[in-house]
Amino acid sequence: MRSFFSIGAFAISLVLPHQSNLTASTHCGTDLCTWWHETGEVKTNSAMAPDVIMKLSGNDGNFPDDAGISIELDEGINMAWSRFEHSQDVDVRILRRDSQPVDVNVTIRPTALTFDTQHVASSLVIRVSANENGYQFSVEFADDLFTYQSSGNAIQPRALVRFAFLPGDLVPALGGPDTKVMTPGAFSLADIGGAPIVYFPPGVYWIDSEPLGLPRIRLDPSTYWVHLAPGAFVKGAVEYTTANKDFYATGHDALSGEIYVYQANADKWYAAEKRDLTSVRMWWHRRVQGSQVWHSAGPTISSPPFSTMDLKDGSTGRDDISMEDFDYKQDAKVRGVFYHCNDDGIKTYHSGVTATDLVIWKVFNDPIIHTGWQPRDVHSIAIDTLRIIHTRYRKSETYIPCAIIGASPIYNGEPALDPSMAISMSISNVVCEDPCRGLFRLTLLENYADFKVTGVRYLDGLIGGSAPIGDSIIATADDTTYSGSEDLIMGLQIED
Repeated sequence: MRSFFSIGAFAISLVLPHQSNLTASTHCGTDLCTWWHETGEVKTNSAMAPDVIMKLSGNDGNFPDDAGISIELDEGINMAWSRFEHSQDVDVRILRRDSQPVDVNVTIRPTALTFDTQHVASSLVIRVSANENGYQFSVEFADDLFTYQSSGNAIQPRALVRFAFLPGDLVPALGGPDTKVMTPGAFSLADIGGAPIVYFPPGVYWIDSEPLGLPRIRLDPSTYWVHLAPGAFVKGAVEYTTANKDFYATGHDALSGEIYVYQANADKWYAAEKRDLTSVRMWWHRRVQGSQVWHSAGPTISSPPFSTMDLKDGSTGRDDISMEDFDYKQDAKVRGVFYHCNDDGIKTYHSGVTATDLVIWKVFNDPIIHTGWQPRDVHSIAIDTLRIIHTRYRKSETYIPCAIIGASPIYNGEPALDPSMAISMSISNVVCEDPCRGLFRLTLLENYADFKVTGVRYLDGLIGGSAPIGDSIIATADDTTYSGSEDLIMGLQIED
């Protein structure tokens, strides 16, 4: 059994000494594997050199008003990770960058976790037990919080801790004739060639171009598996073209999109021109066939310029292909994911989805669970055990739903609903910490049939006052109401 750990760093504009060693230092035994990068830098106000690790995330580019990005750049609100794998109970010691003692005013979220903690020599020691399902959690310091006026509640802008589990059967043969072992540093598609398996050992890698950030890692049709070793930090987005029945993204380190501008468009020479179909995904396949399944276990996605992943059905023009573990397509199984996202977090656009044990840190744009922005006929969706550790909105609105569960109006076509369609799902065991948004903001586009929500708990209440973000609303405004909506069936069931 292996788990992996990551902890956030304080976002100060400190540049660590630049060293030329592109490999990562590792210490791996049967019960513990840990690693670190000598080239790591903490920098939030300029681009990162290609051969160093970005310990704090961010993308250059213009941010449109509807992106939901407001003051985060100016305030240095960002995320960073480090990791380890372990098969026994471990003590995690946390020190502060500013050399201040880690006092008792520390919160571990989700607060339902009951780790044993001690304060030893100005540090915090967290006993993390071995767990085959892993953990995802945040460690937050009371004197390093940022308060948004809309909610009146302080959040931790910088620190993040996360654990995940990697089954042993999702590690490919790393030394066989079908495996291309990459060398740290710059690489091209020719370096990968047509190897079925691409293995990145510990080190820093980037897909090379002049200037940086033009190509993506578009794999040969023969390549069906990308594996990141503990300590592998790869800068570039991956696109599969394989027809292999099963294709994979595995390993406990990071795929980073920091070399791309915000909303980089692959069909526009990676310029910052947003297009829903062609802006870069970090994991991408645009010609998936009906029997294919994507398996993703372990990787962290850092600084995506647009979406984290997308699978497009190349045979029919639809995108309802099966996949496992990170996002949501037809017949998907998802578990143990930590989301830190601005836009809609959990997309329920396809049938047969089972999602369990999720943690989300949600910022402004769109709801946490999104049922879509066009009529959909989707069924057999089950989401169980969702822990919301932070949430914020700038204002109360329904067009961009400020809610846990939301449905947006149609934004990219003729406004119309479809009474022949219905959406049904089960959402259970939802816990929201801090003052929270409301449960629903829905624009009705189809029937809601057998839509059940059970076991929702607001630990710190709802956001109210002059910005009633905590209100649940079935849309009635002109821009969120369509002709015929009064005849739709609303089969909502809400139980404690």
